[in-house]
Amino acid sequence: PSLEQIEQDRSLFMDAQLTYQKHAHPGDKPIIQDQGAGVIVVNPPAQPLEPDELDALYTLPFTRQCHPMYISQGSVPAIKPVEFSITTHRGCFGGCNFCSIFFHQGKTIRSRSIESILAEADLLIHQRGFGGTITDIGGPTANMYGMTCTKTGPCIRTSCLFPSLCPNLKSNHSQILKLMDAVLTWQGGKKQKLRTYVASGIRHDLALQSPDYMQLLARHFTGGHLKVAPEHYCPHVLELMGKPSFEVFEQFEDKFTQMSRKAGQNQYLVPYFIGSHPGCSPDDAIQLTEYLVNRNWRLRQVQDFVPVPLTMSAAMYVSGLSPRKKTIHIPRGQGEKKLQLALLQYHDRRNAKMLANYLSSKNLHKLLARIRHAQSQSELRKGR
Repeated sequence: PSLEQIEQDRSLFMDAQLTYQKHAHPGDKPIIQDQGAGVIVVNPPAQPLEPDELDALYTLPFTRQCHPMYISQGSVPAIKPVEFSITTHRGCFGGCNFCSIFFHQGKTIRSRSIESILAEADLLIHQRGFGGTITDIGGPTANMYGMTCTKTGPCIRTSCLFPSLCPNLKSNHSQILKLMDAVLTWQGGKKQKLRTYVASGIRHDLALQSPDYMQLLARHFTGGHLKVAPEHYCPHVLELMGKPSFEVFEQFEDKFTQMSRKAGQNQYLVPYFIGSHPGCSPDDAIQLTEYLVNRNWRLRQVQDFVPVPLTMSAAMYVSGLSPRKKTIHIPRGQGEKKLQLALLQYHDRRNAKMLANYLSSKNLHKLLARIRHAQSQSELRKGR
């Protein structure tokens, strides 16, 4: 549909998205849309690099620094977390509806050789400022390294994991286990004490497929905490996000805790959640808050949903429809978006007035009392 048609009927935006996703594959047809003043042509993605091409790319003499023009302005803070990290692969087959990696890296995993990764590690440890820790070894999703598909040619699925594991996916962790063993051997052969962590995030549902992977992850590759992304608590919101059920996250949490204790490590998960995703009503946000309060989880980092171009979630936001063309609630306006963020960070006293007014109007006085207690505790901790 043209831009003019979509402006007259926003449900057509979902039609456009569904059509685009069918053709967003290397070698497929371009997508053309009439914009009135002109025409937009979106070419299909390029073929992903072959492993040897990826290896060759990482032999180039990158400085691992921001551009000199930014150094003169005080540098770029975002360079610090990645300055001493290693990219092991490109692509992600998770297919989360709010994420655009599927469209700009593709879902085909292209992995570097172990030799290439270790060669970069050798360069890293001699770089100025290196303190003995490779802060992250991974990719868009760390535990997809080396995974392949038995099927050749285009595939209409945007996710190999949702709503269920695709039978064509070779989901064993054999290749990443080889990589992790090689990294540990490499570390042991150096005179200086070295540590390598996985900080780029993993798919917890995929990790549950391999106890050996989880054991290595907990024993050697977690620096006290591990990032995971359950994203929400309510089943229908998770379905719209293209994420596994919350029960799967709880299974992973139990296993990770067991593995950490077995390894003699006191470690914990850092969960990520999104507020105001299409389909998430204030009542859904309250359900998530009740869970957070029950667990005494006090989130420091949360995400306010942003409709990223090309994503299914953006199409839901514009059209007001689910991918199945059902009408869903869309959080719009700063009022509701601020409320959902406040519910995620209920412990922050800056949200006290907003939460008191809203929860009182919903007669949720017991929840409000528990939240006020949490806010008081947070203030006491700040004063220490």
